[in-house]
Amino acid sequence: MRILKWLVGGVVVVALLLGGAFVWGMQRVSRARATRLEALETLLARATAVESLGPEDACLVAEGHYMKRATVLTAECRSVTLEATRPGVVKFRGLVVADAWDDAILGGGFVPTLCLSKGPRGWAVAGYSHQLLDCQFDAPTGPDPEKEALAQVEHLKRAWMDDAFAAVREALTRPESDKEVCEGLPTLSKWGVLVLDADLLAEDRSARLSRTTRIGDVLGFQCIPAMNEKGANLGPCASTQPITHVVAIDDIDELPLRVTGSSYSGGRYAAVVKLVDVREQEVLCQREVSYQLPEELLLVKRQDLHSEYSKQVRAALHQGVEKLTGGKLTAEF
Repeated sequence: MRILKWLVGGVVVVALLLGGAFVWGMQRVSRARATRLEALETLLARATAVESLGPEDACLVAEGHYMKRATVLTAECRSVTLEATRPGVVKFRGLVVADAWDDAILGGGFVPTLCLSKGPRGWAVAGYSHQLLDCQFDAPTGPDPEKEALAQVEHLKRAWMDDAFAAVREALTRPESDKEVCEGLPTLSKWGVLVLDADLLAEDRSARLSRTTRIGDVLGFQCIPAMNEKGANLGPCASTQPITHVVAIDDIDELPLRVTGSSYSGGRYAAVVKLVDVREQEVLCQREVSYQLPEELLLVKRQDLHSEYSKQVRAALHQGVEKLTGGKLTAEF
């Protein structure tokens, strides 16, 4: 019993000591924060006004940006990396930011990768690198660098989409390719490739609406103004990187699938899958793809026949794209 009392007493003493140390740490961080904020006012005035940003000044600009937030307790630079991406724009990493007491006391926190830009009011944080295409924008000229940088990036993303659409429209007016496989293709990033029905870009899309299978509807609602007539708002038309190729599904022949009792009509899909080079605005290769829904599926999948048909059509298209590109593209659609 006496040993138990000693153990309990020891635990209580340790808890009190740890609690006291934590409170002392909070007080220390609060005092250091107040002192640093006072010193930053003068330091920032110099750092933001320099012509060319070095690591030390970049740290001050980023630190000042975060320390203005009441929720941030500490911000300290460690192992700084600084990369110029455009005139007056740099990508910065190395500031350790703590907004939780345990991180602030123990020296932990998160490390954001930021874009810093030089505007009329000097150097400032324009935003996070992952939101601004790794800082690929021109130095802002207005009073709000964050808003202007984001607007530039959104404009560039939209331009990439518009260029891809224009390439498809032009490529489909040219003679067809006689190649069923694109030889010598590099491995294509799925982020730089669009997949869509070619007739999504046509002026008259009425025939497309009656089909059972449509590829690219979400993309269309985001990027084609005429498809937003009913007020659909699915976000900005954007790409995360330049579009290099488009898989255009063209010459589509498909009647709508209709199920009546123990029979159905339609259930057949035929198209030509074409790979368009955006820069050259030409079809590099193309191949036919088709699928016929087997009649025996009706007996076991009557309720899910539309779903099964759609899944199998997409599987056939995926297989067609894989063969067309020689396995160099795994597209998501």
